[in-house]
Amino acid sequence: MLIKSNKTVAVAMSGGVDSSVSAIILKKKGYSVIGISMHLIPENISSGNLKTCCSTEDIISAKKVCVKLGIPHFVVNFENEFKTHVIDRFVREYLDGKTPNPCIICNNIIKFDLLIERVKELGADFIATGHYARIARNTKANYFLLKSKDLFKDQSYVLYGLSQKNLKHIMFPVGNMNKIQTRRIASDAGFTDISGKKDSVEICFVPDKDYTGFISRHPHASSKKGFIKNLKGEIIGEHNGIYNYTVGQRKKIGISSKNPLYVVKISGENNEIFVGDIKDCMSDSLTVKNFNFINPEYKNLLEEIKTTVKIRYSSPDYKCKASILEDGSIKIKFDEKVKFITPGQSAVIYSGIKVIGGGVIIDTVP
Repeated sequence: MLIKSNKTVAVAMSGGVDSSVSAIILKKKGYSVIGISMHLIPENISSGNLKTCCSTEDIISAKKVCVKLGIPHFVVNFENEFKTHVIDRFVREYLDGKTPNPCIICNNIIKFDLLIERVKELGADFIATGHYARIARNTKANYFLLKSKDLFKDQSYVLYGLSQKNLKHIMFPVGNMNKIQTRRIASDAGFTDISGKKDSVEICFVPDKDYTGFISRHPHASSKKGFIKNLKGEIIGEHNGIYNYTVGQRKKIGISSKNPLYVVKISGENNEIFVGDIKDCMSDSLTVKNFNFINPEYKNLLEEIKTTVKIRYSSPDYKCKASILEDGSIKIKFDEKVKFITPGQSAVIYSGIKVIGGGVIIDTVP
């Protein structure tokens, strides 16, 4: 049903099926729609033979969709900002012994900060993306971020940095659908070339999945060797750069043992790797810094509500209790011990399908 609207929506177009269908849906609803794509990836990184997003090939694909839909298409160049805030930070975190999630940083700083400001300059009232998540509002005009209807495709984890200020200007048109429905809409609208397009699942600026190789080629990289120690502090081997390791890693440690060894802890400060048994990878709590409450009112309710937490994008929802410490960080206590909690990743707290907020993991307690 066509509902005429005097509102303009800028759709962040990646050239994929989800953002393309978002534009199709909004145009059918009667909004004035414009497409906008971000140029983020340097040409020496992107490759037509490898699946990325926001590359030149993707921008061309997005432009073709906009031409067919009869809507304007703009390209903004955030290559320098992306390098500074996302790529360089990704490398620094790895060199410091952390395992970051660059998609979260990209959403917080690039997509839902810089891009929102840019679309306002184009006269848009809203920005829409192809994320699988939902937004709700109560009678007090408070906004809530919810998991998508299709929990298998849910992307609310990477959106925990959103605030009341920007949620009022955001739309997620595919959040109430599953992927089959999304592909069908694209196909029915005549976009058969994108309806079957594969999802981009890897880090966009490392399309070949060789993270350590990418980091080793970065100007800030250091392959400084250091010690591998057991949990008693005894030296049992040598590593060739801490960025080659991540918490929970079992393969390619380079130490023979009658029992499997796992990376338990990485010390960027001392350039050391600590290894142990699988039981040493279990923790019953963690601490989170720079926690963002999507609704500030939950600061006073956090200890009263039932909560779960995801400790990485693909993790299950673990039952937990959360509390605010004196320094403002968040302590999360699990109902049962959890393995492979990784500093640098994000912990996102939920109450049912509602996202309370999230922050970066800085510490774990065995």
